[in-house]
Amino acid sequence: MKEPERKSASPQWSATTKAIISLLILAAAVTLIIRFSSLMSTLVTAIVIAILLYPLAEWINRQLKISWGWAVTIVYLITLIITFGLLTLGGIAIVNQIQSFILFLQDSLGAIASFFDRLTTTVVTIGPFVLDFTYINWTDISNQLLSTLEPFLSNLGNFLGGIASGTAGFIGSLFLALVISFLLLNESGGKRSNILAFNMPAYQEDYTILKTRINTIWNVFIRGQSIVYFLRFIMYLIILSIFRVRFVFGMALIATIGNFIPYLGVAISWITIFLVALLQGSTAYGLNPLPYALIVMGTGWITDNIYDTFFSPRFLANVLDVHPAAILVGVFVGLNLFGFWGMVLAAPTIATLKLLLNYVGKKLTDQDPWADSQTGESLEKKPPVFGRRFKAVYSWLKKQYRKIETRIKRNEL
Repeated sequence: MKEPERKSASPQWSATTKAIISLLILAAAVTLIIRFSSLMSTLVTAIVIAILLYPLAEWINRQLKISWGWAVTIVYLITLIITFGLLTLGGIAIVNQIQSFILFLQDSLGAIASFFDRLTTTVVTIGPFVLDFTYINWTDISNQLLSTLEPFLSNLGNFLGGIASGTAGFIGSLFLALVISFLLLNESGGKRSNILAFNMPAYQEDYTILKTRINTIWNVFIRGQSIVYFLRFIMYLIILSIFRVRFVFGMALIATIGNFIPYLGVAISWITIFLVALLQGSTAYGLNPLPYALIVMGTGWITDNIYDTFFSPRFLANVLDVHPAAILVGVFVGLNLFGFWGMVLAAPTIATLKLLLNYVGKKLTDQDPWADSQTGESLEKKPPVFGRRFKAVYSWLKKQYRKIETRIKRNEL
């Protein structure tokens, strides 16, 4: 159907009309987010997957000289095979570990009471030093500790039980997230900026700067931190396997997730591992339960400090610029509103909100939002110390390989 001829330009809205419409849109957006908060985690997961898989799709598109749609399809077929293969092979073992861990938690309260009963007759001799625990009223300490740990262990057991029983729902949400991320990546046309594209007339320059800085925050967080946390998880697996701690996979996962919550999460996760090591019955290398549990927890604490010394301070200072206390509050707010992903993505979300609030504040006070800000180059994250050394070693090895290759070719000639 042919559109009618325009006789006059569309009338402009007054400032009052614009304000009312803006408030209505904002109220509707907030209402939808709260109403469908359960789907927000799936949407965020889809965006994260699309960003993570973009480089692989770009590489396949460039190397195989095929269309962008086929490159994305190949990437997602491989992702589906790997993801659901791992879920099928490892899912049964993980569920069994969770169920065993729940039973262990239920039996641990009685074991804690028995442990404190044994302490009333324990005397430890370390060289010239003698530690006599018989003078301490362990009964009161045991009762207070049990009253504190009982609700915590009960809630942890319920949480893990919910994970085990919600496996089907998790697989469904993951499949939906993969479908959404496939559509986002496929429709981007091979341009990263088109994964989430918006058009803001008259504010194109501001939008470009904001998008660049937000992309910097999220790209560095998703790629950099995913590598860091993956290495943490592998390190925890190795440490706990060496010390023969029970439920090694679940304990490594708890220790890794705990690092998303500053200070508090790390303490809770390692206290949990300490209790498991203390009460599991058997110990490695013939150690007594208490020294064994202390060594396990101390080794984990040293590992966390090594990571936090060489990675976290540089990352938070150079890119996010968010106070740990703000992240701590954001973790609990995100967990309450959006579940697991709300907790995991609290840090970059707060950094993004800080950037947007700074922009809005400068605009409300008629200031240039970019007058005293950093340039795009200075926003990029500096590589960690180990990253620079790794690149240097890699470059040296590459040069040596080329020299050897050149000599071999000369000898053949």
